[in-house]
Amino acid sequence: MVHWSKDETDEITSTWKSIDRYLLGAKALARMFKVYPWTTRYFQKLTEFTASSHGVREHAKKVMDALDCAVLHLDDVKSHFTDLSKKHADQLHVDVHSFRLLAKCFVIELAIVRKEKFPPQIQAIWEKYFAVVVDAISRQYH
Repeated sequence: MVHWSKDETDEITSTWKSIDRYLLGAKALARMFKVYPWTTRYFQKLTEFTASSHGVREHAKKVMDALDCAVLHLDDVKSHFTDLSKKHADQLHVDVHSFRLLAKCFVIELAIVRKEKFPPQIQAIWEKYFAVVVDAISRQYH
């Protein structure tokens, strides 16, 4: 079980409420597709990999809805991600490393949104959050 300080939970919940999460998700996915182009192999139906494309925005909504769940259940992310983890492992066969790459892109996009309000201690909170999420979604992999 992960321990969250009050400062950590306050940062995560207040920032999460204050940002355009779906835009953030679309930008993080588009960044991942550009920086790590091999990750597009899981999205063969998409023809455009930009933050404004319909397919990327559609998948970003799914990702952000899952991350919303993680924000709401910080103390029990793993149990809330069990089915999602099974789906990605057993049905979609997504490489676990792709989750880490996307997490990096999220942190970068958060830094852009937050601008000067993203000192190292805030980055550390978000790195921790995404490490917990990546661990949770990776749990059902064999």
